[in-house]
Amino acid sequence: MKLYHAGVSTCSQKVRLVLAEKGLSFDSETIDLQAGEQFAPEYLAKNPAGVVPTLEEHGHCYVESTLINEYLDDAYPDVPLRPIDPTACHRMRLWCRKVDELHPHCGVVTYAIGVRPGLQRRPAAEVDALIEAIPDPRRRALRRSVVDHGVQAPVFADAYLAHDRLFAQIESALADQSWLASDLFTLADAALLPYVLRVDHLGLSGLLENRPALMNWYERVSAMRSYEKAVAAWLPDAVVSAFRAAGDAVADDVAGVVAARD
Repeated sequence: MKLYHAGVSTCSQKVRLVLAEKGLSFDSETIDLQAGEQFAPEYLAKNPAGVVPTLEEHGHCYVESTLINEYLDDAYPDVPLRPIDPTACHRMRLWCRKVDELHPHCGVVTYAIGVRPGLQRRPAAEVDALIEAIPDPRRRALRRSVVDHGVQAPVFADAYLAHDRLFAQIESALADQSWLASDLFTLADAALLPYVLRVDHLGLSGLLENRPALMNWYERVSAMRSYEKAVAAWLPDAVVSAFRAAGDAVADDVAGVVAARD
């Protein structure tokens, strides 16, 4: 089993979390996203969307993190991460779908706040080439907007509010249960964790404040042994510090943009 992934990538984190929960080892091939390694022809042959992660096993390449996790649960069922009860399983899949729908919004806030400062220090032609290499024209346009305008980009407020809406739903769901879909940790919890972690690292405290059930869930997942192995161990301190500093630098701007959108 070989995993092509990136340490801070949200989708890579959720797949590594499932691998760790199941006790599965893998050969690691890290992809430097800021160097554009995801657009190398040999990688695009494995994942034509030019994203991470990609799981390679038995001569097959598996893409799309939610589907990779379902494959892992099918192929390695000894540590099941889907509920047996059909209703709970449907609930799990629904949460996974909601998190998938949040993903592009997370990309907007990540690049507008956390990644943009580093890109601004690079030659413009180099940044342009990185953006133009994105195969999907919609993703390419979003990336261009947030790199050029940061939190003032037209898409930023909507992306922030998409997080706020989903986190409100999750707060309600967790008010009377420990985990999203059942009484056990499932693929839905693995899917959500990277996005709560990301807004925490970006200093978007307004999305987490006054949500005690969500914060309690976050603390419990962060205390899991699999979190340390699959997430914390792959987080460079320098990147986390840079994200937090970038979030602090634009905190007032974020508040103003969101208030104006409301």
